[in-house]
This record gives sequence, structure tokens and C-alpha cells, in this order.
Amino acid sequence: MAYCQKREAAAKGQFPQSFEVYGFTIEVHAGGRRVWPPSFKRFVKTKLDLGELIVGDIMEDCNVSQSLVYKWKSDVKSSRVRSVARSEERIFSEVLVNEATQPNRDPETDNRILLTRRESNLSFPVDYPVNDLVTIALAMDSQS
Repeated sequence: MAYCQKREAAAKGQFPQSFEVYGFTIEVHAGGRRVWPPSFKRFVKTKLDLGELIVGDIMEDCNVSQSLVYKWKSDVKSSRVRSVARSEERIFSEVLVNEATQPNRDPETDNRILLTRRESNLSFPVDYPVNDLVTIALAMDSQS
């Protein structure tokens, strides 16, 4: 019976369009579904991590289940993990040219690209594709 009354109330437009909790405006769709913004989820995670709020308080204030609160924390955590992994991705390797260590230059090797890592020395033609060189350099770096 209560479900039918809620449904009729929603049809008459009696559900609030939005409500405020912890200073955030939470939108409510016509069917009663609440839309929790990412900024609100980050706020909740921060307050939980700092011990300023407990899960029970959030459940009561927001009228949500415990599993939803933990899902918000997980959503925030996984979005940060992905962004950190992307920002730490290597794009290029450092190339150093030291003219002083090669006083006797060989014309044969002057027209080559030398890639040196620990005990490996690789020689490539000058016109070798740069993208392939980068791939090889990254592979050598990951092996060391």
C-alpha cells in the first residue's frame, strides 16, 4: 500500500525536485531516484577517512544503505587510481650525448643510432622509425 501511495505522490509531482545534505544539492528524478554527484562522494570519503563522520550518520542523514556508502568510497578510490596510473606512465626515455667520451669518431657509426642500457648495446640506422625506438627503449627500461 505504501508503495502505491508513493507512486501516486510521484505522479502528482509531490516528490521534491532536489534536497540538501551536508551543503550539497542532491537532484531527485521524477521516479524518486536520487543522483549523488561525484563531489559529494569525494566529500563523504574524505570525512570518513578523517573520522569526522561515521557510516551510520551518513546512512541516517542521506537515507541510504551501508553498502551504498561503501560503494561511494570505492568509486572515489578507483577513479583516483586510474588517474594516477595515467599520469605516471612514461612517454619517453632520456637520451644523453657526450661528445667528450668519443674523441675518435668512426664515420660508419656516426650514421647510426646507438641505444645503450646496462650490458646491452643496440645500433639502428639513422632513418629508423622514432616510435619503434621509443618502444624498444621502454622495453629495455622495463627489463632492467
